[in-house]
Amino acid sequence: MLIALLLVVGAQAIAGCSSGTSPPDGGAGTAGSGGAGGPGGAGGAGGSGTASACAGTLNGSCRRNNGIDCAEYTDLSASMLDTIQLACGNGNIGTWTAGSACDRSAAVGGCREMLGTACQVYWTYTGAAADAMSECAGDMGSWVNP
Repeated sequence: MLIALLLVVGAQAIAGCSSGTSPPDGGAGTAGSGGAGGPGGAGGAGGSGTASACAGTLNGSCRRNNGIDCAEYTDLSASMLDTIQLACGNGNIGTWTAGSACDRSAAVGGCREMLGTACQVYWTYTGAAADAMSECAGDMGSWVNP
């Protein structure tokens, strides 16, 4: 399962950026754009426009390259964030998007699990909802509708 893999691997740094402009006369410039829920509001640069199904500060999400699932994370410690980012890109497993929640438009549903004080929602895009709900309950998670 992607969840177990993401917690096993080492560290990688990923940098994000936001943009803004300032006129040459030193006057007020235009506002920068940020990730989902960040400065600039939902849907900003790098943001999906979708809030996380977890409370707290959204760290980002890992969408598996085969398209069957995506996991989003809030309130990760720096070491957990590094580990998950590395695992996401390790062996081209997935794509990490900082500050962005998973796209739920085609999701069957999600399983919200606490990782200490951090939160993860594991969204699945294939299979039957009943099977995913059963697996979520077995993992001691809470089912989340898309």
